[in-house]
Formats: sequence, C-alpha cells, structure tokens
Amino acid sequence: MRRALLDGLGTALGHTRLALFLLGVNALLASVLAVPLAMTLEKDLKDTASAGGMMRGFDYPWWSHWAGEQRGWPSSFAPDIFGKGFAFKNLEALLGGELPARLFVHDTEGTPRAHPPRSIAFDPVILALGLAYMVVQTFLAGGILGALRGSGAGLTTRGFLHGSAFYFGRMARIALLALLADAALFALNAPIARFVDRRALEAATETAALAWSFGHKGLLLLGILFVHMLSGYAKVVTVLEERRSAALAFLSSAGFCLGRWRRTFGHYLAVAALGVALLAVWSVLDTRWNATGYRTLIVTLVLAQGLVYGRIVLRLALLAGQVSLYRRASGA
Repeated sequence: MRRALLDGLGTALGHTRLALFLLGVNALLASVLAVPLAMTLEKDLKDTASAGGMMRGFDYPWWSHWAGEQRGWPSSFAPDIFGKGFAFKNLEALLGGELPARLFVHDTEGTPRAHPPRSIAFDPVILALGLAYMVVQTFLAGGILGALRGSGAGLTTRGFLHGSAFYFGRMARIALLALLADAALFALNAPIARFVDRRALEAATETAALAWSFGHKGLLLLGILFVHMLSGYAKVVTVLEERRSAALAFLSSAGFCLGRWRRTFGHYLAVAALGVALLAVWSVLDTRWNATGYRTLIVTLVLAQGLVYGRIVLRLALLAGQVSLYRRASGA
C-alpha cells in the first residue's frame, strides 16, 4: 500500500503538463456559470453602498435581499460555497442522492426524522453542468490512464486525445455500471435510512441519536467510495489489459479488490486522507487571509486554483497508484 501511494504521488507529480491541462479544462467548464454570475453580481452591485463591503468580505444583508429576488441557478450563490463550506455541501448532497443529477434521491415522505436534513436541492442548470463535467471526465479517462501507463516522456496532445477517444466507449460503459451499482446501493440504503431514523428518534439521549445518524452516513459513504474504487480499477484493467468488455473488467476489478482489500482500500483511504489534509490547509489559509482589494482577490483566486490543482494531482496519484498496485500484483 505504501509503495502504491508513493509511486502514485511520484507519477502524478511527474505529469505536470497533464495536471495543468486538466486544471484548464476544469476552469473552462466552471467559467460557463462563473462568468455570467460575475457579470450579474457586478451589474447588481454597481453604485450601491454594499459594493465596498463585498470587496472587503461578504455583505450578508445585501446577499439575503439579492438572493430573494433571484430565479434559477443564480440563487444558488450563497455563503456556504466559500472556504471549506463547498466540501461539506457537496458531501451532504452526495449522501442525500442529489449528486449526480438527482439520480439516487429516494422519497422518504411521511417518515419521522430525528434530525431533518437541510434541503440541498440544486438548480437543474447546475446539475446539467455537473453531468456534462462527468461526461468530459469519462472521455478524458482513457487518455489519462494511457499517459499514466507510460513514462510520460512522450506524452503529446494528439496521443492523449487519441487515447481518450479510443477508450471512451469502454469508459462510458464502466461509468454506467458504476452508476447502476450506486443505484443499488441507494435502493438498499432507503429502508436502512428509515430504520435508522426511527431508532434515532427513539434514542434516549442526543448522543445516541447522533451516533445512529452519523454511523449510518459513514457506512453509506464507505459504500460509495468502494464503488468508486471498483470503477477505478475496472478502468485500469481495461487499459492495461486492453479489455473490450466493461462487465468483465468490472468483475475482474471486484475480484482483485476483494482479494487484496487491505491494500486496495487502504491505498484508496490514504489518498482520501491526503485530500482531507489538503482541504484543512485550504481552510486555514482561507481563514487567515483577508481579501480587501483587487490585488488580494487575485491572490485568493490563485490560492483557490492551487486547491483545485492539488485535488487534480491527488486524483492522478490515485489512478497512478492503482496502476502500480495492479501491475505488481498481476504482472500486467
């Protein structure tokens, strides 16, 4: 596990051009909504007393009034997307089945809940952009694995895009199988969630109620991560062994991971822990750094992109570590 982690980090750090390219793709997709939102905010803040306050921080009273007048996706602009808040919001939406594209939302109407969750319903435009981002990720997966499979010295844009297009059909089928596995997981989770809600409601103490609730959410998160890990190894198997059948690649992935679950899942959780550490560093920087003008806002933007770049490097390190672990274990 340790060697896979180190190999993955070393390989990812050696593919700077690939990471920067993916950062550019991420920024381009984000700008589809970020640019129109910035133009809307600039127009609505122009010649207002709150303009200076928003430059130096966050004017909550202005935002509250502004958000109440918005319709559609701009109304999603809120304080909880700043700092580390985006991570908690996305995690809550993921566990609630809102992501991706509300595919796994189960109706629990009429079920008593000890701690009703806050609504995380996203606007359809935002969900559509997220779905488009998933398609782009699936398209690029083959090219990324092709690059991580080699030394990286001969990586070219043409070769990368060719690998992405060549494996796209197989990657798409693996992604669909992963979505089906997630659907089964959430379908199984629905009755469990109702049972946990009843036990939490009947708990004698708040501590016991929270233990039921957080324990259930923790198990659901582990299940989602396990499906994602299986999907990752299925992609690795497909590229390393030139498999054509996505179903057989998924079965091979399941057999490989279950047969070596300590190393495979341990490696996955180690990379996830690095992601949490990166988020903690960003949280500290965001708390201590105050943006008070254009220059400091530029620095803030650079720091935010540094966070995204670090997450991209960790995603590459995860895949590269899985390639290394699979190669050493199977001799592929």
